[in-house]
Amino acid sequence: MARYLQLFINLCLFRHQAQDVPRSEALLFATAALAVITSAINAVPNAGLFRGMFMSIGQVLLFALLISLLLRFRSLSERSTQTLTAMFGATTLLQLLALPFFGWHERLLPDGPDPVMVLTTPLLIAAAIAIWSLTVMASILRQAMECGMGLALLIIVACQSVIMAAIMTFSGSPSV
Repeated sequence: MARYLQLFINLCLFRHQAQDVPRSEALLFATAALAVITSAINAVPNAGLFRGMFMSIGQVLLFALLISLLLRFRSLSERSTQTLTAMFGATTLLQLLALPFFGWHERLLPDGPDPVMVLTTPLLIAAAIAIWSLTVMASILRQAMECGMGLALLIIVACQSVIMAAIMTFSGSPSV
């Protein structure tokens, strides 16, 4: 367990590559489940338990599908397990890192019935972690696809945009 944790930390720090991740469906399932859990924890305060879990499961499944299809299109489908395991493991750690900043941000918001968007230091830190997460995913995809970082980043942002649009369409708009 500690070995995997260190591996995912090193992926986040750009010290390891996706090919260093063991090709294990069990590890893929475990990292995907952890990604669902950490994503749901982030979503529950605003979306509620059921909708947060639905959104999280949808995000992970759609992301896995899109990346697998992309790698298959490039005739690199044998890299799907390692690539997705690396992405899910690394982004889970970064989501865990961002959690306290979201909680801190929520405590700084003014009380009242109307939702307000306030730019706070913890929100800026959480945004920086989100950018870091996108960069880590792009780096992993770049290695798997053997392409440039710009293309990999464009693909990751496009995938995330498609996923968020699909999730919001299927889950409905958040209730106010």
